[in-house]
Amino acid sequence: MSPEYATYDDSKLASLLIDRDRRAFAEIYSRYWPILYKHAFRMLKEENESEDVVQEVFTKLWQKAPSLQADISIGAYLYTSTRNAILNFFSKNKVHHAYLSDLGNFLDQAQEITDYRIRERILSKLIEGEIEKLPPRMREVFELKRNQNLSYKEIAGVMNISELTVKTQMNKAISTLRNKFGNHLPSFFISL
Repeated sequence: MSPEYATYDDSKLASLLIDRDRRAFAEIYSRYWPILYKHAFRMLKEENESEDVVQEVFTKLWQKAPSLQADISIGAYLYTSTRNAILNFFSKNKVHHAYLSDLGNFLDQAQEITDYRIRERILSKLIEGEIEKLPPRMREVFELKRNQNLSYKEIAGVMNISELTVKTQMNKAISTLRNKFGNHLPSFFISL
């Protein structure tokens, strides 16, 4: 860098920057980078993010240089750009954290639902296995009630037995299943 650029004031450097003078840009960079970095670090408390924010500010400064106004205050422009970049970082980071949090919750819930459904299927198979082990008459009474939702009177008519026998067989079937599965027996079976 030419030593004379170090003697230029900000307005002279700004006018050279507008004309795409690389040495003017380098001088502005060396003048303001440490100040902007300290400000960004005070806000972000993270070296890499602070460096990224300041680098982004200078990249945009170079890209927008030809469209800057001639009377621009470089210091104010850079400070405002840094503040806005920090706010954007916070906003993106907040959205990013919210997204990750929501995704984590979704995955946790999906895992719980999947685990629940697997356990439900296993329990259902175990219950079906125990129903198959019931004595034939008891199983038939139980399945007519469960599968066809027949009343005790209707079951008695179908099987040609008394309603009292149907009720006794149902109570024994439910009692047998409760003894095997306790609280895990779905409430549907209990209300039969």
